[in-house]
Amino acid sequence: MLKVRLLGRCALESESTIQHDLSCAKARELLGYLACHRNRDLPREVVIGTLWGDMQEEQGKRALRQTLWQLQSALGQFQITASRPLIEADGEWLRLNPDSGIWLDVEKFEGLEKLTRLHKGEPVPEDHFKNLREGVALYRGHLLEDCYRDWCVAQRSELRRKYLNMLSRLMFQQRRSNDLEGAMATALRLLEEEPASEQAHGMIMVLHYREGDRTSALRQFQHYKMIMREEFNVPPAKALVDLYKKIGEELGLDTNDQPDPDVKGGGSFEERMIALLEEIRQEIALNREDIRELKRSIDRKKL
Repeated sequence: MLKVRLLGRCALESESTIQHDLSCAKARELLGYLACHRNRDLPREVVIGTLWGDMQEEQGKRALRQTLWQLQSALGQFQITASRPLIEADGEWLRLNPDSGIWLDVEKFEGLEKLTRLHKGEPVPEDHFKNLREGVALYRGHLLEDCYRDWCVAQRSELRRKYLNMLSRLMFQQRRSNDLEGAMATALRLLEEEPASEQAHGMIMVLHYREGDRTSALRQFQHYKMIMREEFNVPPAKALVDLYKKIGEELGLDTNDQPDPDVKGGGSFEERMIALLEEIRQEIALNREDIRELKRSIDRKKL
């Protein structure tokens, strides 16, 4: 079996653990594109327009042929027992052959993520924990991190969203199973990926509280509050404010969390985020107008 890893560093692995990293960035991108659209026959024109849209038609066709040859050469270095090639290509269509025995980390990850969404309630079966742990472990990094094409950015964002959800589900399941050390480790991992995660900050506060370390719980809230102020200019979530006040009251502290004068409050979180995005949009529009005015000034000087 050939293993293709696209999450983190792109790699091809055989059963003998020999690893071959694709040195050609376009070959990696083409492999990733075929893998992420593995259930479809892809017209060559669509592939060319997506991966080489900045080229003329003939240049794009030539680039696709060359990249296909590079990719097939890399795949050919592995002893694969398959009755059909890994990549099927004719004059009009391309597809990653699902019957070739290829193993894709993206496909495996999405399958495990779907299974973890199917389970609800208690008790938690052991295979659910297994799927969560295996899925989180598979996510060794973001999809094709050196690729910035629109298709890849969108796919990367979707896979990242699923990864964050899996981390969150794993964290809460660990807490319910009284694996407090595991829940803490997962919460910290979630914060590495999403520093403003309300769920992760809240979990860390609760875990510190359960361990009797109320000071660390209060300190975690202040850290969370600072992130929300500096990154989003919004107040902390009410649930965490209430938790902060409860812990502080047990210590006999004044925890009347007054809103910062520079932070915009009021309305739902979604409303505050929409207002923030509108400010950003207006700022971008002003910057564009400044650029246009600068260009007109340069053109006038040329005349």
